[in-house]
Amino acid sequence: MPEPTPGPFVPIAWDHGQPELTRQVRGLREIRAIVHLHSHWSHDACDGDPQPAGVPDEDCLADLRYALCTTRIDVAFVTDHPTHAEESDLEGRLLNREDDELVLNDAGDAIGVWMTCDDGHRTLMLPGLEDDLMPLGQEFDVDGAANTRTPENVELLRDAGAVVWHAHTEERTLEEMEPLGLDGVELYQLHANLDPDNRELMGLEPFGYLGDVAPFFFPEANGILDPPHPDLAPLGFLEPNPIAADILEGLGQTQHVGMTAGTDAHQNVFPTDAWDGERIDSYRRMMRWFNNRLRVEPPLSPESAKAALLAANNHAVMEVFGTPLDFDFVAERDGEQFHIGAEITRNDTPLRMQVTLPTLDDRAPRGPSEPELRAILYRADADGRHIVQEWTEGDIDIAATEAGVYRVEIYITPLHLEPYLGEVSVDYVSREKLWIQTSPIFVR
Repeated sequence: MPEPTPGPFVPIAWDHGQPELTRQVRGLREIRAIVHLHSHWSHDACDGDPQPAGVPDEDCLADLRYALCTTRIDVAFVTDHPTHAEESDLEGRLLNREDDELVLNDAGDAIGVWMTCDDGHRTLMLPGLEDDLMPLGQEFDVDGAANTRTPENVELLRDAGAVVWHAHTEERTLEEMEPLGLDGVELYQLHANLDPDNRELMGLEPFGYLGDVAPFFFPEANGILDPPHPDLAPLGFLEPNPIAADILEGLGQTQHVGMTAGTDAHQNVFPTDAWDGERIDSYRRMMRWFNNRLRVEPPLSPESAKAALLAANNHAVMEVFGTPLDFDFVAERDGEQFHIGAEITRNDTPLRMQVTLPTLDDRAPRGPSEPELRAILYRADADGRHIVQEWTEGDIDIAATEAGVYRVEIYITPLHLEPYLGEVSVDYVSREKLWIQTSPIFVR
């Protein structure tokens, strides 16, 4: 007799990974994507020694591949720094090993790798770079084009097959970004929550999070006998990035621009193990914290993944707080629905914004209590950001009468995580945290 499916009030053991995504939305497949990731081709990855004696660190690469499989990532946009990366041609840094399948373009050039995991899950890995610009899914190299932030270099990288993104948006200004004509920017960036300099840019105390994350990683030093799971450390540090939001919405007044959440994993910061025996900054742990959901035209391929990014048909999920099901955000006019990322010109026919709140996947770790949600539909125009609707239950269907950049954010109070927080649960389960952020719908 098969095992019964756990119900919503049966505590589930903490999962180092996440449930497989199988659902489609209006004919599109929703996939998990890591956008912004460093391998042993980055000079500062792998504890700052990615190529000992000039040979790529295979153990570090094995950790990266294990992480992609364990967290069931469907596509990984690898973005290595030019140092080391530009010492090899693009095919040489594809990270393929053993039985991987190379992905070829029409010219017969290798532009990606399909990795098959032990459980049958497959991850598509696509190469790129991170410097002043961050080309994603590049198909051939253009020497130095990523190294300088100019509109001309953005076009050169597009011609090389890349979707051109910008990392670390909080370090820039709208005036710097507007002339570039980018395809997208990072709306959330992990380093903006953890790097002292970036935290200062956001008005946060440079080291203000250390006391909040210490119980997750060093419980004994804090006198904690029943510790919280280390994977849940974002309960102690995760904050939205208001600078990046202002830039995204500012660009969106005249440009079509998407957003992603940047993992920026290098496995190079905290080699010390947490109490669970895994290093604090492991690739696996960081990929477990959050990812991007792209809605792609099946089948998944380099072309369909990049097309979803270009369309800005995506949202970011802080999945460490739970796997959401059935979330949706669409515009509707006269029976026609427009996806996230749509650019819509107003006319005499009424336009409506519709948001479906997600439910928590029963396969995700959860205890007997239900989480509480708070959703916000924003509209940003030349005068700033406005709240169109804020609500805690049910779905909305609301008129969109004004031009602007419309986005949705959903916050979660993770009462369902109480079983995984040990003796400090009372300090964290009532902390509302960002769960979902969307790319915009543009109304002109």
